[in-house]
Amino acid sequence: MKNKYFSILPIGGVQEIGSNMTLIRTSDEDIIVDCGLLFPYEECFDINYLVPDFSLLDPARVSSIVITHGHEDHIGGLAHLLRAFPNIKVFASRFTLHLIQRKLEEHRLKFTFELYDQHSVLKFSGVTIYPVHVNHSIPETCGLIIQSPNKEWGALYISDFKVDLAATHEPPIDLEKIKEKLSECRNTAYFLDSTSILSDGKTTAEGELQPQLRDLIRRPEERIFITLFASNVHRMNAIAKLAIAEGRKIVIMGRSLKTYMESAFETGHSEIPTDQLYLPEQIKGQSGKMLIFLSGCQGDFLSALRRFSYGEDGTFKPRANDLIIFSSKVIPGNEKKIARIYNKLTEFGVSIVTASDHLIHASGHPGKEDLHLVLRAFAPNFYFPIHGESYFLRKHYEFVREHYPKISAHLIYNYQEVVLGDGTIKIVEHPAVEPRLIHGRSLEIEKTQISQRRKMATQGAVFISHHRSTGHLEVSLIGLPLCANNELENLRRKLLEQIRRDLVSREDHYFKDQVKIATRQFFNHFLGYKPVTEVHLY
Repeated sequence: MKNKYFSILPIGGVQEIGSNMTLIRTSDEDIIVDCGLLFPYEECFDINYLVPDFSLLDPARVSSIVITHGHEDHIGGLAHLLRAFPNIKVFASRFTLHLIQRKLEEHRLKFTFELYDQHSVLKFSGVTIYPVHVNHSIPETCGLIIQSPNKEWGALYISDFKVDLAATHEPPIDLEKIKEKLSECRNTAYFLDSTSILSDGKTTAEGELQPQLRDLIRRPEERIFITLFASNVHRMNAIAKLAIAEGRKIVIMGRSLKTYMESAFETGHSEIPTDQLYLPEQIKGQSGKMLIFLSGCQGDFLSALRRFSYGEDGTFKPRANDLIIFSSKVIPGNEKKIARIYNKLTEFGVSIVTASDHLIHASGHPGKEDLHLVLRAFAPNFYFPIHGESYFLRKHYEFVREHYPKISAHLIYNYQEVVLGDGTIKIVEHPAVEPRLIHGRSLEIEKTQISQRRKMATQGAVFISHHRSTGHLEVSLIGLPLCANNELENLRRKLLEQIRRDLVSREDHYFKDQVKIATRQFFNHFLGYKPVTEVHLY
């Protein structure tokens, strides 16, 4: 495109909520924005998470990554990126850097970094980036104002935010800076969060939760348990202060909660010293008034919430006079897990309070009224919904078209590059690449192997070993009904007969194929389906 100033290319985070990664591309270099993970939407047979594919990154052009905030969907893939590109410099705020350092220590990775805050100016070849403070559900979240050198173009990129003009734990979103910096530019474009676009009103402020949380913590139950997103340290700090005022000991159950609270205290975002936060082993066997934070508000299998709810925790067993507070929402896809936890707690006699009962959770994302507040402060020339599933992107696009018809709104997805040129834009398609699947000790696993796992999980497996010289044949079964063992001798006899009749002199490849076909047909006749079959020759 003639006179391209810079472009914005999402690699992840558009069409899904997670795996956020975007390239700001100038004529001389590419700057990465975020590198997050995505948790599988469906059962992927022990897959840990997914990360963006890095094949579009050119080592000769990429030297920097700017991290907007410390959520896993923005920093969770950083270790994989730094393994592939170890010389990349990481730009992050102080609190976010604490989280990154802890994460990369686990991977034994060293990296170079530069701290920034909302007053910083990040200069790159072809663009200047001004971080702008926004409200979200984790400290030190920033949007990015991106300007071309001659101010021909200015873009506002905010993947996660809400408008909390009454915030007490942090300043409100800096709408004045957005207006000031973008009004300097001849042409402007917004790239904004779509996560809560289905919400018609204004997103609830954190401060609005305090009265009902205080009432719940004042209840007479000796043990009150509470679960929430571990990254919401402002809410954790507020709840802990309320509990201490009521004479309750604060207990932290879950590594993620401990990590976030320690980082928050070290960076000035929590007023609760770590010596006032007890671990379960420190208070085991004690009684008295307690508030126990439980990690895993989405019911993750190994989480503290699930262990407690199923009566499997070594320190706290559910009792009929316990109260548990869910200061969180259920992420779509986790409904069944949370329903089972509710049922288990109910069977133990535990009282349950959720955000459906009281005002005890606030989203970190903009409803329609939040977006109105931003657009009324300063309306851009062009608009691109980001950070959301395809349905949310469409609804966001329709919202802008309906209420701001003078703005040129566009719907984009991953691998569609928005090129900002002379007074106009162009969208360039790139071949889409599937995210990388990460398993076990941060190892990549191919999608074909997941397909094989699915077949084994649903159909079971048969393993056949045959020694061609001696004629010895063994059969073992995994994941089949136990009654199938009664048919093993019949199968062995059938296979040995086929081998003697047709396969003795055949090459190994043909031999294995014929034994596999015969075995699968045998079990299909008996079971009604064909198990995965592997044949080994010696």
